[in-house]
Order: sequence, then structure tokens, then C-alpha cells
Amino acid sequence: MLDVPASLLERLATSEFAGSPNHLSEDHHRWPVIDEVAHATHYPADVFAADEETDEPPSIALPGSPVDRPLPAQQIIRQRRSAMDMDGRTSVSRETFYRMMARVSPRRGFPFGVLPWPPFVALAIFVHRADDLPPDLYLLARGARPERSLRDELKSDFLWRRPAECPDGLPLWCLVEGECGRAARTISCHQSIASEGAFSLGMIAEFESTLRHRHAWFYPRLFWETGLIGQVLYLEAEAAGVRGTGIGCFFDDAMHDLLGIHDRSWQSLYHFTVGGPTDDLRLQTLPPYEHLPLDE
Repeated sequence: MLDVPASLLERLATSEFAGSPNHLSEDHHRWPVIDEVAHATHYPADVFAADEETDEPPSIALPGSPVDRPLPAQQIIRQRRSAMDMDGRTSVSRETFYRMMARVSPRRGFPFGVLPWPPFVALAIFVHRADDLPPDLYLLARGARPERSLRDELKSDFLWRRPAECPDGLPLWCLVEGECGRAARTISCHQSIASEGAFSLGMIAEFESTLRHRHAWFYPRLFWETGLIGQVLYLEAEAAGVRGTGIGCFFDDAMHDLLGIHDRSWQSLYHFTVGGPTDDLRLQTLPPYEHLPLDE
């Protein structure tokens, strides 16, 4: 089992929500802090410089035969939806999981070549249901430099062991052995969607040193990187016959405690889950613009 502090679990489990939600107002409410953040992170175009440190993306040996469904990209893109819930049963093959991890690893060209900087985001992955892959806590470093930093910053007793049949060049490591569903669910605001899928993950960014070196204007760009990773996962999930969705509510401090992060060196920015979706009978599929009257 993952070593989540008992005091943290108890505090989260016994927390109570107070008060009642307000009805949405028709009036506009100003949030000055949004303008302050926008001003602080404004991009000063005159200070941009090319990156002086760029890791050569490794060549990753993908598993033998493609496991993607034989669907055109246009169809996969158009059918992409966010899962509302996971069924708690569907698994993915080990080869499918490795292929997804390879797709979100940096590479020359599309899509990660659109970001003119080296990778700053790594993935802490809770595997729940992957055939021939133990349900452990894993880390996808996404680059040699992030891996060096993470080895220094994370818990000293992590295993850093390569999983079985992991493709050459894929920087994936098993950190902790043991079923991790409870930890994933607790960290994601007790949402079962984080534990009922095939796997879920937290996107953690190399934070303090990045902003110190590049200044506050780079802060939104860390989210650009997490967003691109999320979009690739969405499409890879559709191609593999499952579905993904972002998880907007999570306890970043709990994620940091799990990994042993006690400063601002790394910061959890976004979470995601992939698995077998359940149908939401409240949803309907209608022709586009069907609510508009047809011209005579």
C-alpha cells in the first residue's frame, strides 16, 4: 500500500462542507486577483530567448503491433468526449499503456514540437487495471533533466525500478509497489473516477527553478504543456477503445506529501484519468442546430 499519512486521510475523510451554495447571479462580479495574475504573468516579448538547454528526445521502441483501433484521425477527433464516470472493470493491455506513455513523451515534430522549450512536466501515475502490469505507483519522467531533479527531490526510499517489458527509451519507473486506488481517490477530492479507471495520474511541473529562471510570464506555459499532454491522452484513449477526462478537483498538498515534495521545487498542476466509461442516460445526441427552424 502507498504510504499516505494517516492523519491526512483522517482529516480529509472527516471534513464537512458548511453552508449552502448561492444561486448564480445575473450581475457581474469582479475578481481583481485575476487581473493581478494576468498582469504578473504578462509575456514581455522583448525578453524571449532560445532555450540553451534542450535534451534530445529519446527514440522509443514502441510495442510490436499497433493496438489502436483502425479508425481515421478525423473520426477519433470528432468522437472525442470526456468520460463522466468509470465502470471499475475495464482494463487496458500493458502494450496499450506503454503506447500511451510513449505518445505523451517529448518528441521532435508534432505535437510536442510546437512547444519551444524542453519538457517541464512529469507524470505520477496510479495504475489500477492494466493487464500484466502491477497496480503500483509509477513515474514518467518525460526527459533526462526532469528525471535528475526528481531523483533528488522525491522520497529517498522510492524503488526507481523499470517495469517488465518497458520499451527502450521510455523513461517510466515504478516508485512504489501496492494497490493505489484509495490514495488516487483521496487525492482527487474523494472522486471515484480517479480509482475506477484503468489508470489516473497527476501532472507535476518543475516549478520554482523554472519560474526563477524564466520569470512569472512562463507560468501559463506550464499549463499549456499539461493541456497538450491531456489532449494527447484524450485521443489515445479514444483510439484504444476507452475514454479519458481531466480531474479538476484535487488536493495538491496531498499529492506532494505522497511523493515527498516539501517545497516549491515541483508543483502538481493538473490530474487526468483513463478507463472504461459508463453511459450517462441524461445525455442526448442531436443533429447540429436542430433547434433552429428550417427555412421554407
